[in-house]
Amino acid sequence: LCYQCHEKQPFMKEFVHGPVGVNDCNVCHDPHASANVEQLREPPETICYTCHQEQADIPTKRHIHAPVAEDCTNCHDPHSNDAEFLMGDSQPNVCYECHDNIADYATSEYKHDPVATGDCKKCHNAHASENPRLYPRPQMELCLSCHEDIKEEIDNNVSKHGPVMEGDCNACHDPHGSPYYQILRQYFPEEFYMPYATENYAICFQCHNKDLALDARTTTLTNFRDGDENMHYLHVNKEKKGRSCKACHEAHASSQGKHVRVSVPFGKMNWELPVTFTKYEDGGKCVVGCHAPKEYRR
Repeated sequence: LCYQCHEKQPFMKEFVHGPVGVNDCNVCHDPHASANVEQLREPPETICYTCHQEQADIPTKRHIHAPVAEDCTNCHDPHSNDAEFLMGDSQPNVCYECHDNIADYATSEYKHDPVATGDCKKCHNAHASENPRLYPRPQMELCLSCHEDIKEEIDNNVSKHGPVMEGDCNACHDPHGSPYYQILRQYFPEEFYMPYATENYAICFQCHNKDLALDARTTTLTNFRDGDENMHYLHVNKEKKGRSCKACHEAHASSQGKHVRVSVPFGKMNWELPVTFTKYEDGGKCVVGCHAPKEYRR
């Protein structure tokens, strides 16, 4: 009867909405009259919840996807469609229709796996969430649900990097993609040794003082000093064999203070050179596999 006036083809695509599949247009539409657009039995922003009760708490969530707040049909065809879930297109293309800036990450040199596979819902709830950016759980908990090796490292160590303590993985990593390895937001060298240049440690100097290793003598730039001899400068600021920050520090967490590493991978065989750090009130001591024991006192 409905098809005597309404063209049939839009209702016959691969994926069909349940009421259409059982030929019951009256589930959603009043065949005579209605106060709502398209003669819907309820307003478009609530009618879906009459059947999809598992989604009925969406309006109560702290963060609601903008298309959902307006009308479910922004993303879903209410009758039939050729993409799963009656979407206008398959994932991630349907997301890129609005989030076109994210599409550029798909061509990044280093891509987060969910972006590489086009699986946006791996990290985002498409409808609503209590968490920012529609994360289905708090940011760090979400990241560590896949990165189990990092979770173990963080759980088993007490000295944690600042962003880790704040649960903010995004402070250092772009969750979509980056031109820098480990999807870092800014450059950091992969090499153990390299000539010193401030820009080589751009990711660290987002937070840490960029002048940290510029002066051989200081009483203000760092507490890692022997008298006024700047020990950061001594280790890092070398023309040929300047050590990178990761030569001494773990990026996530360590059992030693100042998240100092317990060992350093070295050489082609990746030998682990031990590092034992003891913190003093006025300095510290390092017993390491790369030189004789050393003390420093401010």
